[in-house]
Amino acid sequence: MASSLLELRGVSRYYQGFGVEVKALHRVDLRVDKGEFVAIMGQSGSGKSTLMNILGCLDTPTAGKYLVNAQNVAELADDSLSALRLKTFGFVFQRYQLLTNISAKENVALPAIYAGLEQQARTERAKTLLAKFGLAERAEHKPAELSGGQQQRVSVARALINDAEVILADEPTGALDSKSGAQLLALLKTLNEEGMTVILITHDPEVASHAGRQVVVEDGQIVSDSGNEADGSSQKLSAVTPFPSISTLAAIGMAVSSLKNNWFRTLLTLLGIIIGVAAVVTMMAIGEGGKQQVLDRIASIGSNLISVRPGGSNIRSEAEVATLSLADAEAVAALPGIAHVAPERSVRATIRFKDRDFSGRITGTTPAYQRVKDWQLAQGVFFNEDDLKHFAPVVVLGNTVATELFGSQGLAIGEYVLMKNAFYQVIGVLKAKGASAGGNDMDDEVLIPLTTGRLKLFGREHLSAISIKVQRTEAANELAAQVRQRLVSRHGKEDVMVRTTESLVEAVTETQDTLTWQLASVAAISLFVGGIGVMNIMLVNVSERKREIGLRMATGAKSKDILKQFNIEAWMVCIAGGGIGVLLGYVIVFCLSVFGHAVAYTPAPPIIAFLTSLLIGVIFGYAPAHKAARLNPIEALAED
Repeated sequence: MASSLLELRGVSRYYQGFGVEVKALHRVDLRVDKGEFVAIMGQSGSGKSTLMNILGCLDTPTAGKYLVNAQNVAELADDSLSALRLKTFGFVFQRYQLLTNISAKENVALPAIYAGLEQQARTERAKTLLAKFGLAERAEHKPAELSGGQQQRVSVARALINDAEVILADEPTGALDSKSGAQLLALLKTLNEEGMTVILITHDPEVASHAGRQVVVEDGQIVSDSGNEADGSSQKLSAVTPFPSISTLAAIGMAVSSLKNNWFRTLLTLLGIIIGVAAVVTMMAIGEGGKQQVLDRIASIGSNLISVRPGGSNIRSEAEVATLSLADAEAVAALPGIAHVAPERSVRATIRFKDRDFSGRITGTTPAYQRVKDWQLAQGVFFNEDDLKHFAPVVVLGNTVATELFGSQGLAIGEYVLMKNAFYQVIGVLKAKGASAGGNDMDDEVLIPLTTGRLKLFGREHLSAISIKVQRTEAANELAAQVRQRLVSRHGKEDVMVRTTESLVEAVTETQDTLTWQLASVAAISLFVGGIGVMNIMLVNVSERKREIGLRMATGAKSKDILKQFNIEAWMVCIAGGGIGVLLGYVIVFCLSVFGHAVAYTPAPPIIAFLTSLLIGVIFGYAPAHKAARLNPIEALAED
């Protein structure tokens, strides 16, 4: 006697519904031998579909044992059950259950993906099966382009792609006309004659008559069985070995196909990521550009400068102190390593030319001021030592002052301006420098000889500041300490503030970095919102593709395969969105630079934004993927 291929021993399947226990199957015994053609008949609600689900390892018994090749199914892990479905069973569904967005050939080859068959091998195998069933010329057509009978033949070919031992056909003729139904039954009979085990689920006695054995199910129990009892002898085979997870390349291919066929939804998903990434790139470029602009302005002043101003811990404002003197400047100049020293005394006053007035800063200084500040002249000359010695009433104007008073730099040279009831001849105009690191206008400058200012403007001897240029930039901090020490020694107390350009750079850099990251944080909110959009749309995607997920599981996909596919879909969306967002961000940054905004092209912002978009794909894509992987294949296949 032939050994039993499938065996049910006292199998029951109960469901809980609205507080009532429903007995779909109750103590069912059934054996199916290899090579049989069995029809399981019953009306709707009789339990035949539940019986098929248990036979196909889509469902598990509440009680009893189910043996496949003498292997107790209850002892198998989920991955082993998937492997059993993959190699032992081929499903032919009433509604065909073909994926509408791929061709007949790809539908047939679908289970072979989860069996680990190489693409070329599974494609050739799919073409061979389609040719066997007279569909060679329809291999590249999608299901909507095929008749009902052709779709069902595609479904049968898919069931055979992995050399399944058993074909489980659930009402396979229910959606076909009589001619197509007869052709399908003849096909199943031919397959049975070739040695295939066929189990046919039907409510139609005429359809059941094509089988060699009829089993009738009523109220969850087998009431008749036309077949002979097998002797039950069987030899236990080796344990079912799970297949490895699908390859990343295969998962990417399926993800691309799915995203391409739902391009509008994919575009909406991309949009949030694109906007978020572009915003981060743009905001950080603006912040970096602002920092660079300030640093450039500091560099224009000089990176080897020391500034000395009156003030100390017990002094409230500069106006209250008069501690810096010309003698202090001369003492500092004597230190080794000092290149130039420029004493300064400044006041605010009105400068008048004819009927034009300008309220600006007037600074008395020495010719060394030009060398300390590295300030070039646009017109004329700077005052010299003779002018300083002879109290010359001459003035050098900044670009802003010259423009306000004369309208053009070239018109200022040789003219006289009035300041505090005294006339001064304009002998030079400085080149424009723009705003300072603190945002003040550096070209709001009026320079006169210090001796002339003391005589005619200031009224007091003390200095407002001493500007020092050192010979070597790397020695600036050390010299600043020496300057402080010398002045404290001269004054007997610490009543001056000594700063280097380097310390200013550090302060500005720290402040600008803080502002840059604040801008980036605001932009990152939009990226986070984009991530939520990815999750929401992927969840909708899972809900709309339940039948597809159920079909993949029925044809052998493991939960981890589904998890991998949907995770890759989310990652691909975020990779594409991140890449496009980076490009868009650079386009926006370029446009801003064209219109004169300060921006900086640095690699960090796009890299950070792109990696963040990948992280969003991992985090926000996992929940939908996990939901898809946890779907019940029976419930998923029942979705409309």
